[in-house]
Amino acid sequence: MKELKIFAIVVILSGILYWGIEPYAHTKLHPHTANAEYNFSKEDTDYAKYFLDQKKEALEVAKASGNKASIEAAEKDVEVAQKILDDYTAFWADINSIDLSKGDAVKGAETFGAAGCTGCHGIEAAGMPASMDAETASQSFGVVPPDLSTSGKIYDEKFLAAIIKNPTMAVKLSHKFNDEQPYPMTAFFGAGGDINTEIADIVAYLKQVSAEHEKANGKITEAKIFEDACQRCHDMKYDKKYTLSNKVSLAGYMGSNPPDLSITIRSKGDEYLHKFINDTQKMLPGTAMPRVGLNKAAEDDVVAYIQKVGDSKKAERESTGLYAMIYFFILGIFAWLWKRKVWSELH
Repeated sequence: MKELKIFAIVVILSGILYWGIEPYAHTKLHPHTANAEYNFSKEDTDYAKYFLDQKKEALEVAKASGNKASIEAAEKDVEVAQKILDDYTAFWADINSIDLSKGDAVKGAETFGAAGCTGCHGIEAAGMPASMDAETASQSFGVVPPDLSTSGKIYDEKFLAAIIKNPTMAVKLSHKFNDEQPYPMTAFFGAGGDINTEIADIVAYLKQVSAEHEKANGKITEAKIFEDACQRCHDMKYDKKYTLSNKVSLAGYMGSNPPDLSITIRSKGDEYLHKFINDTQKMLPGTAMPRVGLNKAAEDDVVAYIQKVGDSKKAERESTGLYAMIYFFILGIFAWLWKRKVWSELH
């Protein structure tokens, strides 16, 4: 009976630690954020509203303190937050007004060439290699521009329209790039016709190229999506994949070299990765990493690939843990029976 009491105390204390203290500590270290949202228009405006509400609450606190300097600083923060909300509301209203279903892929191919997109981007699947090698491109732009062979398949179509029209807004790096320090990819100002129609045509062309590429090569693999969406900046040493960009140039562009992602799944977990890839600024405000813009299927594949490379033994480890628990449970029963037998003979 004494042992059962001790066991019960251990179970209760462990439960308090596991279901009480640990979750509380986690909420302080990792405040709750909304789940990944693949409607980027809603994602950006919702977060901008949340950010504005935070600044308004801070203003009320400042007013209550009566400190003039604090009030003025808080009022300025509210003005900045309101502008961010207004800018994203107007930007996505413009993007949502584009009828992407009417895009003409043939005209899009012509516009893609006429607009000078081939000066930075290659489309290997369409027989258009990049105009610059990776070393030259990374020294010129800080990071290697992506090949767009799979872009129409792996990226959300509205994100493609958004990044064509205003790259800085689409990738959420307005805090880093501006008129004095422009984003390496220039905004599309049109090729002579209606700009929104031309954007719809380019998106249709990219989707057609990707569809033909997938038809010719089969399913676009998880590793290929990682290469196209992430490898321009990130290493995956466990799978012998290394960033395409020159690391000195990349560090200058990003502020520091992006991390190797080989074991990120173990330190962050799949839920965090989904949220971070989906909206970097929501998870790490002020980061230089752009919003990736993957659709849900492609994002699932990237996280699955990171999981496969970084924690390939997860299923085996979890099953081993279950077997170990069963073993100790059975061992405990036999130990208890043995103890009863020994003590019964002593009494």
